[in-house]
Amino acid sequence: MKKTTCTLLTLALPTMLPVQAQEEGLPFELGGHVRVNYSHIDWAEDELRDGLEFESFRLNVSGDYDSFSYKAEYRWYENTDFNTVRYADLTYTFDEYWKATAGITKVPFGLQPFASNSFWFSANYYIGFEDDYDAGAVVEYTRGDWTVQGGYFLNDEYNDAGRFGRYSFDVADNGEFRNKEDGQYNLRVNYTGNFTTRSTTDIGVSFQQGDILNLDTLDSGDMTAYALHLRHIQDPFQVDFQFTDFDYDLAAPEGQPTDRLALSSFEFPFLATSAGKSYVANLVYTLPMKFKSLTPVKCYTEYSRVEPDDDAALASSQWVNGCSFGWSKLYVYIDSIQGKNMWFSGGPGVGLDLGSRQHTTHRLNISLGIYF
Repeated sequence: MKKTTCTLLTLALPTMLPVQAQEEGLPFELGGHVRVNYSHIDWAEDELRDGLEFESFRLNVSGDYDSFSYKAEYRWYENTDFNTVRYADLTYTFDEYWKATAGITKVPFGLQPFASNSFWFSANYYIGFEDDYDAGAVVEYTRGDWTVQGGYFLNDEYNDAGRFGRYSFDVADNGEFRNKEDGQYNLRVNYTGNFTTRSTTDIGVSFQQGDILNLDTLDSGDMTAYALHLRHIQDPFQVDFQFTDFDYDLAAPEGQPTDRLALSSFEFPFLATSAGKSYVANLVYTLPMKFKSLTPVKCYTEYSRVEPDDDAALASSQWVNGCSFGWSKLYVYIDSIQGKNMWFSGGPGVGLDLGSRQHTTHRLNISLGIYF
């Protein structure tokens, strides 16, 4: 979308659509964001290291009618020049215990809603195990302290492994490593307990199994993944831990390496290890001081690492330190990101020895967003 069109949407939609919804009695709410980003990256050429840019415009629609509820989110990214759906689903609530959701919806895996607190997310996001949305259905059962989610997903959100402009990180067809997601089962179980005074602890396990179709051989491989996850909140502290084990058994053409596969998002394909383990450990502290105009200031240190099963490959890691806070409709993230051999943090891929830029890199990222 051209910048002029995006600007018109930004100005017109927040003022026009709520009025229309109110006049016609339509059961929906409108929201979104407009964000700019400043970044300093130490691996770029001197003249490209610093920059302030318009990052994205987001539009959300949600509502409910009787036992149904729905939500959708669409994003326009100006800094990488593409637009994409994040989610679009419909939920039916049967009773106080059961509900079912179908559409382009969140995959129930790992810490929810995120395995991180920063703008940058954890390494799990970049290998498809955090904030991932696919086309399918999820049934959820909640009773007491237990939540059980089971899902089946037909394919990625576009059913097009060659489309790289997307929000979620999915298996990709990069022209050489040509695979696509072709059916996937998920099961997630979570227990919420209050083991100490004024605290909440979530303990959970997740399992994922799916078919991976090779577009050259037209044979199906498969993938399996499981995770153990814990989140403990004892104000003003929060700690998160997640261990994930994943393995893609690919039906690759003869002679093609099977220790790697292509993934893609944000218009770029890259290579990642096909088998390994990931680790996430976060410590979050919410400042106890109250400010007249600011929301509570949250500061965090978040470390994530992907260890390949292949001894000849190299691990990838990411360490994010930062703070976030809100001021009226403005929300700010200030993050310092150190990456090593890590995609999106200056590295060539994830969990592989691909040669270039394997040293530790640094990015300072400041996100300024108006959320409505």
